[in-house]
Amino acid sequence: MRIVGGPSSAELAERIAEALEAPLAKTRTKRFPDGEFYFKFDEEVSGEGLLIVQSLDPPQDAHLVELLLMVHTAEDLGARSIKAFIPYLAYSRQDERYLPGECVSSSMIAEALENLGVDALYTVDIHNMNVLKKYRIPTRNLTAAAELARYFASKELKEPVIVAPDDEEMALVRAKHAARAIGAGYDYLRKERDRHTGEIRTFAKEMDVAGRDAVIIDDIISTGRTAANAARILKEQGARRVFAGVSHLLLRGDALKLLRRAGVEEVVGTDSVKNRFAKVSIAPVIAKALTEEMP
Repeated sequence: MRIVGGPSSAELAERIAEALEAPLAKTRTKRFPDGEFYFKFDEEVSGEGLLIVQSLDPPQDAHLVELLLMVHTAEDLGARSIKAFIPYLAYSRQDERYLPGECVSSSMIAEALENLGVDALYTVDIHNMNVLKKYRIPTRNLTAAAELARYFASKELKEPVIVAPDDEEMALVRAKHAARAIGAGYDYLRKERDRHTGEIRTFAKEMDVAGRDAVIIDDIISTGRTAANAARILKEQGARRVFAGVSHLLLRGDALKLLRRAGVEEVVGTDSVKNRFAKVSIAPVIAKALTEEMP
């Protein structure tokens, strides 16, 4: 298998290639003066099995077009198989038509990837598992929860507790993974989101966190409101320190200030999204998954 790094995930692709001891495909990319994307394989890929690595973090639309052009080129040049590793799979909120007239964007992306020749899809901590049900090709949702928990465990936590900021099924799964990785307990909060206004309300409940270090584990932090609400409740209940570990750290607007004002001591993301907070790599996660599947 050759690893193909897209513009949004070039460094991650290198880490995956190193973890798998697999060759990194030689490619060339650029932008034309008008902004259009150019992609070229600088080596023969006919008959090769490829893993294309490209996250769809902002700007999502640009990264999506880059991915589609890369897949199309690989298929057109006769690649034997094309697996796509899309750590942050954008448009995963819209898995159905919640309001009349809405687009179901996740369906369009599934159809585009399949029609262009993707044979299997891997992602990390997808926002909505229903999205993967739309694919006819094999899909696998991996989690970075354990890797994030181990990062914080190195900070000599005091009686750590993992906290899911909401009670959705996948949030609880992530919390359990994180807690198991460091031998800690876990708890969760409940939230509601107004579909029309986007307003988030988190409901407080009694948790055994007084004098302990709490680690919020989440899939996405964008505006920061959900994690900030959780942190505020944890601090009010006497948590000694509060940390936040997130698979896809987008940090839109004043999200970081909001988190810090709520009492979050440190927020850490993975290299699913490139920024200065990406201190945990998901390369071992996808490498392990691919190795397990090898005959």
